[in-house]
Amino acid sequence: MVGFIIGALFSLGVQRELARRDQPKSALPQPPTTPAKVEPQKSVTAIKDRTSLVAIENIFVQYESQAVWRNDLTEVALWNAETNKFSECFEVMRSGDNYYFRSLPHLTRPVIRHNVDPDLPLRFTEPEDVQLKRLKETSSIWLPPTTEPNR
Repeated sequence: MVGFIIGALFSLGVQRELARRDQPKSALPQPPTTPAKVEPQKSVTAIKDRTSLVAIENIFVQYESQAVWRNDLTEVALWNAETNKFSECFEVMRSGDNYYFRSLPHLTRPVIRHNVDPDLPLRFTEPEDVQLKRLKETSSIWLPPTTEPNR
């Protein structure tokens, strides 16, 4: 008896499926012919203006000798005339004679503040361990007091 009921439900389902397939295509809703245009979303660190990328490339080449590299990477901040500060940050990757630039939301290394020309449009960074080593070598504050007795 159960098998008879299952068979009847199966045949009813098959009939409905065949009837649906035989419906004319015009009765079905048509998909839109042109897909909606989707604007690509910019990331947080996307460059707002292509001129800043051109500017960093040109300026960095002029002052590249002042960069402190670690694993062929360094970070720089570029002066922005609109904000009147060094607000455009970039990571620079060196590969042979080529440089590749990636915008950053902020610098992750300390900015070099010693012997810096205040008129430069760039601020260079250095790794923390390099900065500490330099400070120990150039500053008497970092040197431990001598333990030798005076004779």
